[in-house]
Amino acid sequence: MKANIDFEMLKLVIQVVSVFLSIAINTILICLIITKSPKIMGTYRHLMIYFCCCSIFFSIVDVIVQPNIQTYQSSFFMVIDAKSRSMEHWVVGVLMHLLCACFGVAIYGIAIHFVYRYFALERQGRVKYFNKKYLVFWFTIPLLGGAAWYAVTELCFTPDQLGIEYIRKTVKESFNIEMENAEYAGCVFYPIDTNGKQFINWRSFMGYTGYLSIMAVAFLIISFAGCKSCYLVSNLLDQGESEFSKNLQMQLYKALVAQTVIPVVLLFIPFGFLFTLPIFEINCQFLATIITLIFAIYPAVDPLPILYFVDYYRIPILEVFKKPHCSGSQVYPASNNSVEN
Repeated sequence: MKANIDFEMLKLVIQVVSVFLSIAINTILICLIITKSPKIMGTYRHLMIYFCCCSIFFSIVDVIVQPNIQTYQSSFFMVIDAKSRSMEHWVVGVLMHLLCACFGVAIYGIAIHFVYRYFALERQGRVKYFNKKYLVFWFTIPLLGGAAWYAVTELCFTPDQLGIEYIRKTVKESFNIEMENAEYAGCVFYPIDTNGKQFINWRSFMGYTGYLSIMAVAFLIISFAGCKSCYLVSNLLDQGESEFSKNLQMQLYKALVAQTVIPVVLLFIPFGFLFTLPIFEINCQFLATIITLIFAIYPAVDPLPILYFVDYYRIPILEVFKKPHCSGSQVYPASNNSVEN
């Protein structure tokens, strides 16, 4: 019991610290994007600001919900103590589903970033489809990804009585939460019926397939655009691009790659194991504990690659801590040639 209390305190501290860091870091980046970005970055500035706002929303919902992610035998689930939140069960349920939907928003946001970078690098004029009049369309795609994730959660991973009874004991032992006071979303692949017999829950398998399908579409887009962009970046100078243009493109591409590696390592791979291992009834409770903490940290970590790799944003921050004459080399526009050409 003491270990559970200690973990709950650690989780709460990490969630509170993370939400403040997320708001601070993303707000700083938004200010830098608005004040320091050159016009040659075009509507890419709007995309970055949009996803900074998504990260802030993600972190705020996470600290309100304070989810507990767990696995038990053939189940994985997210459970929340509605009683301790002093909120109606339906409100907690909606917030929990919104938090799940943030996952879908994140992966399709990354995909949109890669499509933009690919269009900008190939120099065939298709980046015009990211002009302001089309931005609403591109902003809508991640929201649709989030809506799809929300829908799968609502249709396939909402509780039933057999599922509640299946996880009741482990929820009480792990979190000291009574299921009557809890809201949860999750699945049980092989629940036990009223006769004590195990059976296959096809609804859970449908939800599992839905999650994987949503992720697969985003990853196919990222893989295609990423490979194409990598080839184009490596050949910029051979195509007659200036050293300045190549440096700027490389900065943006490195930041984008890093922003992909972070969720892949922190979210996609761990959650992939979390979703899959219960099918084989493999115990991964330790992984679930780590994921609970990672889920809180992610929105604060996500904007760091942009701040680190892009000179326009990194150097102004460094200059705050350095004397003016000590500032390092930086890549500033030598011309007004747009990266959108």
